Amino acid sequence: MRLSERDRAMLDGAFGEPARRAMDGLVQLGEAFDASDMVDIGYAHIHAGMAMYGGDVDLITALAAEGATMRTVVSTNIANADMARWQQTGAPPRLAALQQRAEAAHKALGGATCFTCTPYFAGHRPTAGMHAASIESGVTIFANSVLGALANRDGFFAVYAGMTGRYPRFGLHLPENRVPTHHVAISAAVSGTTDFTALGYAIGAEVTDGIPFVTGLGAVPDEDELDAMGVGMATSGGVAMFVLPGVTPGFAGDAAPPASVPQVAIGDGAIEAVYDKFCTAAVDGFDLVHLGCPHASLAEMRVYAGLLAGRRIADGVDCWVTTNRTVRSAAEAEGLLAPIEAAGARVVSDTCPMSCHFARTCSPDPSLGVTPPTLAGVLVDSVKQAHYVRDMIQCPTLVTTSARAVESAVTGRFVPRPFR
Repeated sequence: MRLSERDRAMLDGAFGEPARRAMDGLVQLGEAFDASDMVDIGYAHIHAGMAMYGGDVDLITALAAEGATMRTVVSTNIANADMARWQQTGAPPRLAALQQRAEAAHKALGGATCFTCTPYFAGHRPTAGMHAASIESGVTIFANSVLGALANRDGFFAVYAGMTGRYPRFGLHLPENRVPTHHVAISAAVSGTTDFTALGYAIGAEVTDGIPFVTGLGAVPDEDELDAMGVGMATSGGVAMFVLPGVTPGFAGDAAPPASVPQVAIGDGAIEAVYDKFCTAAVDGFDLVHLGCPHASLAEMRVYAGLLAGRRIADGVDCWVTTNRTVRSAAEAEGLLAPIEAAGARVVSDTCPMSCHFARTCSPDPSLGVTPPTLAGVLVDSVKQAHYVRDMIQCPTLVTTSARAVESAVTGRFVPRPFR
């Protein structure tokens, strides 16, 4: 792999030991994928350092202690606790304190500590043609498909990209790999973010890690619906990019579907099947209603505030609205938190049910005092959250539209999304 003089200097330790190790890791990654050279990274969405995973926060704090710095614009992914208001979710104090250590380390490294799966709603939006790196699959697909940036689904290598400002040129950083592999024709009637997570989930299950060229939606989805469709694809499949003519940069609204690629049809039955797949709890058997997956935009916060205004969450039901810190602040300034909290719901940042101490799929240090609660069921307005609640919290789920999820939270009885 060809390296620039600066790359070689970094590899030789001229920029410090942490940068040397980061560049060494990226060179190994590039060689594994036969990358010809490296690209400049304009933005990286990196690992938070998860308090629930033994030694994970230590990785980030050790980098900060060694004097490592970020060499490009960096934001941080979702974490295991709301670091400012951890008490409201019942997070153990030691877990919260450990997560706060990661926050301090990221500040020392020079990263933006937004701790979210939707950094684009917090102002971190790579531009068309910019090379980026991301640990969060939802960020990757949004960047490629809606913003026109170039990014792969990364792991810890996104941290290395942030530390060096460089990344091997392979995968979706090459134009020849950004070509649709399937034509997906939609005949289903979908509306709202919950439907679009279901639509994306159905598409991802069909195309797996391909690039779907999507037609048949009629009206152009709004940005929240585009976000929802992308995370749905990234959840059921390994999709890192979709093409929607008129939305995806480089594909005009009258762009024709590619010839000689597999055809996939998605009708109403496929959407109903996704809802059915994740409606496994009893209609009155849910403890928690979760709204806002991925982390809600300001527009979605307005919707939730409107739905909850003047209402009251039923006894025995907890209700979380999750969003990132930036949107939370904007929502507070706009007066949106008051009706949500007056209804008895909690506005949670930095984490979400599947990412917090509810998860049963990891074994944290026993000294942290983490004991996942036993939940009869979690009701959500996102198929992505339903998928991961099932897998990580390991309890039954119910999924319905946002309005019906709020009605369920208020009445204590599930209000399903009708299909006929």
